[in-house]
Amino acid sequence: MKNHKNRPLMLAIAAILNAPHIEAAETAQPVLPEVKVKVSAEKEPAYKADTSSTGLKFETAIRDIPQSVSVVKEELVKSQNAFNLRDALKNVSGLTIAAGEGGRTGDSITLRGFSANSDTYLDGAKENGQYSRDTFFLDRVEVLKGASSVLFGRGSTGGVINPIAKKPVMGKSFANADFTYGNYDFKRTTLDAGTKLTDNVAVRLNALYQDADSFRDYNYTNRWGVAPSIKFDITKDTDLTLMLLHQEEDSVFDYGVPMIGGKPANVPVNQFYGFKDDLLQTYDTSVATAIFNHRFNSEFSVRNTSRYGNYDRKYRTLLFSGGATGTGAAATIARSQALRESPQENYYNQTDFTFKKPIFGFNNTLLFGAEVGWEDYTFRSKDSTGVTRVSIYNPLSSPTVGAGRANDFSGVLTTDRNTKTNTAAGYVLDQFEITPQWKLLAGGRYDVFQAKQNDNLLNTNDFERTDHQWNPRAGLVWQPKNWQAYYFSYGTSFNPSAETFSLATNTANLKPEQNQNLEVGAKIDLFDGRLSATGALFRLEKTNARTTDPTDPTKNILAGEQKTDGFELGLAGDLMPDWSLSATYAYLDAEVTKSTTFATGSVSGLSKSLQGKNSVNVPENSGVVWTSYNITPEWEVGGGVFMSGSRFTDAVNEVTLPGYARLDATVAYHHKHFDIQANAFNLLDKVYYESGQTNTALPGVPLSGQLTLRVKY
Repeated sequence: MKNHKNRPLMLAIAAILNAPHIEAAETAQPVLPEVKVKVSAEKEPAYKADTSSTGLKFETAIRDIPQSVSVVKEELVKSQNAFNLRDALKNVSGLTIAAGEGGRTGDSITLRGFSANSDTYLDGAKENGQYSRDTFFLDRVEVLKGASSVLFGRGSTGGVINPIAKKPVMGKSFANADFTYGNYDFKRTTLDAGTKLTDNVAVRLNALYQDADSFRDYNYTNRWGVAPSIKFDITKDTDLTLMLLHQEEDSVFDYGVPMIGGKPANVPVNQFYGFKDDLLQTYDTSVATAIFNHRFNSEFSVRNTSRYGNYDRKYRTLLFSGGATGTGAAATIARSQALRESPQENYYNQTDFTFKKPIFGFNNTLLFGAEVGWEDYTFRSKDSTGVTRVSIYNPLSSPTVGAGRANDFSGVLTTDRNTKTNTAAGYVLDQFEITPQWKLLAGGRYDVFQAKQNDNLLNTNDFERTDHQWNPRAGLVWQPKNWQAYYFSYGTSFNPSAETFSLATNTANLKPEQNQNLEVGAKIDLFDGRLSATGALFRLEKTNARTTDPTDPTKNILAGEQKTDGFELGLAGDLMPDWSLSATYAYLDAEVTKSTTFATGSVSGLSKSLQGKNSVNVPENSGVVWTSYNITPEWEVGGGVFMSGSRFTDAVNEVTLPGYARLDATVAYHHKHFDIQANAFNLLDKVYYESGQTNTALPGVPLSGQLTLRVKY
């Protein structure tokens, strides 16, 4: 530098920003004495993750994965008081929460324009039961976006959701307890405690109790759960972790307010249209997992994951059947009520071998393995009789349907079927370092997926099908600098007819739908790795979607097409040592590009082709910005906005949920042994809707708040 008088100023700026280009320019120069800024900068960025175990099935740097990966860390979950998985996932670009189509309850998700209802995992192994997942036992949530059947088998079209559970920490004792109280008599307590029993054995216990009412009349969510775990370091190269999740819930089946004229009815967000004495929705979930790791040597290791899941749910639906009739105060809508249950059992076992050894002097990592599993799913439904229409704007209703209410599964049932599936798969994936700057990823997976459905009402609806499927994956990563990564990837996925445990006459003989994802992107670290910037441009397309046979409306053929073109942007990490940021944005152009299927519009009453229509539940623009700042070491303030454009909730695009922007805020006081945190939701008290169907819209939370005390030991 020619002007030496400016040298101290430039060095101070470099010390604060730690920008890579400034740091490199000053490598050989003397530096200023260490200051407090440097000390605080040593803390790990609150919202930024450097590694993921989802993109390649083993822990690796996110910058080495040629695909878009989002990680929602526990720090962000706690800052937002995101107590449910669906709330945590609002921080993921290109992901929206859907209503429970097709009789589903629990978590229902759309990812990059495609349903991800069967694409939920836990620590890399399938965990697809239907219930509302809590975050009390989770360390973080990872989302791999784009077609990924090469890693995860059937489904995984828009990507996969892979929460990572908290596990025992060897050699460390701790105990943390949270107590939260909020509007609508919200009460919640969680515990996270762990210790070592011996030098080779550690345990951890996560526990939850929640008793909460709702801004929706007659709604509540009472939930409790425990998640104990134990880890054995059998030898220095061998360990075994055993985990159990048991969660029970008593809540209300509620899809919200009716649609009228193609939009949510202009009624109070608390308005309930059901029968207050007919409320029933229970979940009883148990998931047991064993993870075994062994290192044969420094180059070769194996990981085996075994999982058993048992999911019992029983609920009484309240749905609007058909569109509204009448106008003004005379408008009414028909209702239907049904008693349903769907017990489910799963068992999965997957074994992953990892071999890291240079080939011809170039670094190389080879992953290969196998997966086997079975699922047993039963679905029963019985309709209530005598369910009357109800006024939309003055819904005075009796407390119960009465004598026609379905209370058990005796007598005439609407549905009673059992579906069993078997999966066997083998896969191989290789990451080859062509040069230190270029990495090549390639691999494939072969699946055999068998499904057998028995209909206990109609023997003519018994079906059996076996699909054989090959899925490749390829990617190329260019890293010109250690803080830059640019990639191209190609991946595929498949959707068999029995993906979500249902076969029918018009689908049982169809081969799986095929999907492919083409993606280019960039991952750049700023401020000496404190902040990550990501971007991805992609096309995800289904080339043989199920559509109606034009020569026989009772059959389907694989002649439809559907695509999503889009791009995503993200920032995560620290802008300054005390200023954290998580920001995401997604633009999605999701469309049915080819279809011979027609459907009747609920507004126009006309039969319309699905071709050219936008995909259901996909906003064109969506995003989240969340930031927090430590004013002092003790005081922290933060907040953010959750944004979504309008989206269609019906296949012929006549029913719309309006777009919205919800503003939240938080303030917290931190102490060595306790935190006090206040959260405010929907500060501007805007009316908005989180999810919907053709006839219903579920309102989001109005202005409300919660106060949390965290005790730490």
